[in-house]
Amino acid sequence: MNKWVTIGISIGISTFLAANAILLFSDKSTFAKVFYVHEYERVATGDYEEKLPKESLIAPLSVSTVYAENDEIIQNWLVKDGDVVTTGQELATLNTSTVDEQRTLWESEREGLERQLTEINATISSLQSDRADVSDSSNSTGNSNDTVTEDTEEQTVNVDINVDVGVDLAVQQDGAFAQAIAHAEESRSEVNQQLVVVEAQLAQEGAAALISPVDGVVSAIRDKNDRLAIEIYSNERIIVTYATDEQWQDVEVNDRVRLQADGMDQSIEGIVTEISQVPSTDSDFLTAYKALDPEEHINPLAYYEVRIQPNEPIDNLPFGNNANALVVVNEAQQAISVNTAWLYDRFEQSAVVHIVNEDGYAVETPVTMQFDWKTRSVISGGLQPNSVVLYEPKINDYKYAPAIFFPMPLDSPSWKSTKDAGWKFYLKHLIF
Repeated sequence: MNKWVTIGISIGISTFLAANAILLFSDKSTFAKVFYVHEYERVATGDYEEKLPKESLIAPLSVSTVYAENDEIIQNWLVKDGDVVTTGQELATLNTSTVDEQRTLWESEREGLERQLTEINATISSLQSDRADVSDSSNSTGNSNDTVTEDTEEQTVNVDINVDVGVDLAVQQDGAFAQAIAHAEESRSEVNQQLVVVEAQLAQEGAAALISPVDGVVSAIRDKNDRLAIEIYSNERIIVTYATDEQWQDVEVNDRVRLQADGMDQSIEGIVTEISQVPSTDSDFLTAYKALDPEEHINPLAYYEVRIQPNEPIDNLPFGNNANALVVVNEAQQAISVNTAWLYDRFEQSAVVHIVNEDGYAVETPVTMQFDWKTRSVISGGLQPNSVVLYEPKINDYKYAPAIFFPMPLDSPSWKSTKDAGWKFYLKHLIF
């Protein structure tokens, strides 16, 4: 055969093979392909919990503070730190020469607290009304200003908010209103508590002694704001911990909590009852918490008090006792999860996964995530139980979904299943 003919045939065959290879294997090829995938799983439902471990402390449900002008008005101390007291019990007797003066001070204090309470209630009502107006009128703009400043001998309450009501700032506005309302409500609670203390002192005849307003334990007798203060812990106990600014976004009221501490026979359940919206001020409990959890934070104010109500009494535990708390910040019952690394094009709570459809092809499926749990993501929408999810990054290189084949199963069928299959089952698979 002429060598040029041979060369021509070789070139033709090579060109034919190259063209077919391009048609079959290029990214833009429309021919169906079969792709080997060895990482896959059939998803099933399960229960998932995302937990936040926290150091915590046994704390009183409330703290009542009885004030006296100074130590000179005290004739005899009847209690000391750590003493158990009951409502109406005398804490100290007063010098007879100062009884009238002290009663006058308590009456003035009561008037100031009542006036302060009225102002705070008015501010809360105004803030709630303005907040409702903002949510109802998303197309209007305006200004809402509410300020209350009230000074008494006990404390100063400042509630100040200046919110520009604009459509684009609706979320920020609602957060500003919520923070201002929360601050005012905390102030109202403190004023009400102090009012109870003052009323208890005025209820006695002659005002000849300092009276305990509650059943509890004397925690401290000390100078506070240039006055003599007797602090009394209530008998009712709660669990207190502190959330950082990042954790504050995750913890919510009514979150379940698992509690364990020395002195508990077994772990008990609890529930988050309150999350402060303002940073915690210095206190013995905050100091103890920072010692138990010494992790440093850039923002020194980023500690927010979280109060947890146990479902069982903890009266046998002393105040300040360390407890371990697991806050369940996310949970899902009978939900589907997939390996987080198998998600593509993730944006916030949305992503894409590859599943195998009924025809054996890999198809993209949009999914919605509820939360991440360890190395998996809990799916809230887009997948059905028993779907086969696979992982192979090269699938994204194909313009059309390829057919998928998997490794041979490693589990051998049982002898019973082999006998139950029958000869027709085997013949079907041999022919087709």
